[in-house]
Amino acid sequence: MPYEDDDQVGRAIYARMLERGESLTDAAAAMGVTAAQVARARDRLTRLRLLDPEAEAPVDAAATLRLSLEESHRLLDRLVEQHVTAAALARSYLNLPVRADGDADVEYFPRSEARTRLARRITELSELAGHEILGMHPVAPWERESLEDGLARSERAIARGVRVCGLHAQSAFSHPMLREFVERWTRKGIEVRGAPVVPTRMLIYDRHTAVVQADPADLDAGALLIRGGGVVRSIAALYDYCWMTASEPKDVPGSSDAEALTEQQRAVLRLLATGAKDSAIARTLGVSTRTVTRVVGELTALLGAASRFQAGVRAARLGWLD
Repeated sequence: MPYEDDDQVGRAIYARMLERGESLTDAAAAMGVTAAQVARARDRLTRLRLLDPEAEAPVDAAATLRLSLEESHRLLDRLVEQHVTAAALARSYLNLPVRADGDADVEYFPRSEARTRLARRITELSELAGHEILGMHPVAPWERESLEDGLARSERAIARGVRVCGLHAQSAFSHPMLREFVERWTRKGIEVRGAPVVPTRMLIYDRHTAVVQADPADLDAGALLIRGGGVVRSIAALYDYCWMTASEPKDVPGSSDAEALTEQQRAVLRLLATGAKDSAIARTLGVSTRTVTRVVGELTALLGAASRFQAGVRAARLGWLD
């Protein structure tokens, strides 16, 4: 019997192993598949944890699924706990109006001075940096002029041997203009990573001076410039933690801008994320099951996902879910 793809070969071998109690080698030999197909099927079933590689025996799919879901819940719980902690640390450290030690100094810049006095100070700090510049950027309305200015400052710093890092919210990578700049940043030597949650906006220069958002929840609250002392070291430690738990841009699911989704696709995606089956989604939206199946196929293709579950995970990482 001809097989259309490796997935079909793997399913057929697995089904025969379950039905007849054969090893993978025996089942594949009886089916007449090629050695290359057998190797790919073994790799696929092992990755899916449906095969005991030493005994070449099948593993119950329901048990494997239950174990995978339990592991996913544990990982999600840890991730949520980590980022709640990061946000709490940001609120605790970044709004301190007091001196952490004798050499700390805090200066406040209202929003109205962001394009004048604060912009000049950021340029000066960038030019004076001798070791590293660390940036953290939540999702915000980006302006090309501002991004171009930042890139030019970073290029000059890199030319002096300064390490420049940019940490962005993963959902921002779905924005066409930011995707363009990510490519340009990496070509110029800027290190870029994405995190599911970015708690606030900040710039840290040589771990001695920091510019941070005065209120992580309010872009209009202005900014604080903090020089020296333990406060900046604590802010840098927070940044290091967020950086270590972030992903390279290539590891963040690439996709079209979320704004390209139709209302129907958005509705199906939200229900899909709840674990609803096609029939339940169809009843909720008042459409046929065939329509839901087609839309789910469109979403998995758009997200580059191999399954409904993976599509939900990638949509969540991109910030497509409410």
